[in-house]
Amino acid sequence: MYTPIVVGLSLLVMLVPPLIALIGGGLEAWDWGLWRDWFGRGLVVLVIACPCALVIATPVAVVSGLAAAARAGILIRGGEYLEEIGRLRALAFDKTGTLTQGRPDVVEVVCAPGQDDAEHVVRIAAALGDRGGHVVGKAIARYARGRSLEVPLADDYRAVPGLGARGRVDAVEYHLGSHRYIDESGLCRPEFHDQLGRAEDAVGTAVALTAHSAR
Repeated sequence: MYTPIVVGLSLLVMLVPPLIALIGGGLEAWDWGLWRDWFGRGLVVLVIACPCALVIATPVAVVSGLAAAARAGILIRGGEYLEEIGRLRALAFDKTGTLTQGRPDVVEVVCAPGQDDAEHVVRIAAALGDRGGHVVGKAIARYARGRSLEVPLADDYRAVPGLGARGRVDAVEYHLGSHRYIDESGLCRPEFHDQLGRAEDAVGTAVALTAHSAR
């Protein structure tokens, strides 16, 4: 409402004093110089006030937009990106073509051929997931505790950025991470390689767990 008020005030400054003089003195009081003076004073009010409105309104609008998005659970890094969103005409999503909430969950546990102890797999994976701060590892640990499984402590933990992590549980060194990480470590059984490949092509994130004994 600030800008309309300023424009209205400027018009009042331009018109009211000359009109008062005209009403009080009649047509004989008509003076173009008087009108010119008050017109200039009205412009001064407009010029001084309106830039302030523009300077104040722009950051206020941006901050309001960022705050409204944050309340809706959308984090925008700054006003520059908010303005870019306003110019979008189409939006495409990669990966699976779906939107996530940033809180992954375990949807399936698959054992390697010849293995059937899924609870053991989850316990060991949760032990390594507990030691790191990765969102996927935390999801595995949360999944294990949600099923009342006892999560052991992992020793000699070491994170491998972008790939996975490794650690020792009950004197056995385990590796937890992507198919590439397990494959590069030389611990991916040939019969499990194709199964992991198919899992990577499916929806979600495939995470593998193996030990030096390739269990």
